[in-house]
Amino acid sequence: MVDTDASRFKVELLVAQLERMHALELQALFWEQVEIPGRVRVLAFADPNFFTELAGTYVGAFYRRSWMREPMIALPIVGLEAQPEAVAHEIAHHLSRFQFPWQPAWFSEGLAEFVQTIASRSAPVMPAVGSHVIRSTPDQGGAVGSTPAEMVTALQGAPRVRAQELLQWDGRIDSYTGAYHLYSWLLYHWLWNNRSKQFTAFQQRLSNGEDPAAALRAELAELDPGNSAALAKVDDALESYRHSGRVASYRVNANVDASFAEASPLSSADVHVLLLDAGYHSNAKDLLADVDEALREDAMQPVAIVSKSANDESSPIAALQGVVAARPGDWRAWLLLGNALGEASKEQKEAAYRKAVALNPDSAWGHNQLARHLVTHGRAKEALPIANRALDLGPSDPSSIDTLATVAAELGKCSEALVLERRAVAVAVADLKGPGAQIFQKRLATLEARCGTAAPAAASVNPARAP
Repeated sequence: MVDTDASRFKVELLVAQLERMHALELQALFWEQVEIPGRVRVLAFADPNFFTELAGTYVGAFYRRSWMREPMIALPIVGLEAQPEAVAHEIAHHLSRFQFPWQPAWFSEGLAEFVQTIASRSAPVMPAVGSHVIRSTPDQGGAVGSTPAEMVTALQGAPRVRAQELLQWDGRIDSYTGAYHLYSWLLYHWLWNNRSKQFTAFQQRLSNGEDPAAALRAELAELDPGNSAALAKVDDALESYRHSGRVASYRVNANVDASFAEASPLSSADVHVLLLDAGYHSNAKDLLADVDEALREDAMQPVAIVSKSANDESSPIAALQGVVAARPGDWRAWLLLGNALGEASKEQKEAAYRKAVALNPDSAWGHNQLARHLVTHGRAKEALPIANRALDLGPSDPSSIDTLATVAAELGKCSEALVLERRAVAVAVADLKGPGAQIFQKRLATLEARCGTAAPAAASVNPARAP
């Protein structure tokens, strides 16, 4: 889904470029055109200055979850020409979560940097053994794992990051040099080229949803954070690779269908909310002013209603009931009404969630809320397929992992429940912009008291197909 203020001609070019990039990355990550559940929303600005005001001077594109927990990529229209790899990087972050639901920061960034070169206009010259530097040369793109000149130049000038520091990196934005991102790419690149068998086995464990630290110790013991001597050797190997690595890349290609249907224009109130989703305001005062403006333009904008009521500490129920009565096709209003209704209205709450899911089958949040409601009312068996669907749509959402863990526990699958709940805690801790981990930590403690603490350290639990 693309939301933009650009001309139709530019939209046609944008959709064609995005579809091709998406298809190439699917080929790079999955080796085939698999069906990815749900949709990602693309917010494309015709005016690059407006995007710069939103995101900052040095950001080419960004990926985040919206207020309704939908995946979103924001970019300027010109970004696909000026910085195509930045857009490909964000698409890689989105798609890779469906293959690797639990990723350490170095892997997440390294993989995205490795795959983003499908959009590069340069590909590497394969240096002979003993050459002095990885080089690049003009090409038509589509190469995965290539070494663009700007990446190599940036890496040469970046401060050195030791492997031990990199493996413990929590993903926070590093200094203006971007050294941690660059060394994530270097480590991923080195592993892919020099430890391919072990790295493939490690990635298979990640694909199974295993604990990344345990998977690393099992398949790449030299990267065990507790083994300082081995890590020192890795540092030396990376330094040598940085200056004289023999690299390989591979090409992908895919046919795409760039046709699209034009939807009705967004209301001005919805545009306000969309900009809030994209982080347009950095302070609460301006954010609330925009919420008030959205409500002046449309008193029935459901996200604005809930945002306003949260600030006022008032109930949004009456207003949301008015929205669903007047606009029964607005899935957002039904979902938010379900959230607002209390235990005394549990039948209406369930009905609201079911209506939201029926109207938007791609809402991970809607499926999760319905599954959570069912399992907390003793209907775990009924909740299971809905909880699985929630995790299909949002494989790295700690709330959905937690809900499936609760369902597993209620069905007597303690081992699977413990593995899932531990994953929910770890993912929530790693997700710096996500919900706090405390609630999941409490549920894990409750589960451990109920089931015991034993659970297979490397249990293979596919997050979208458990228990």
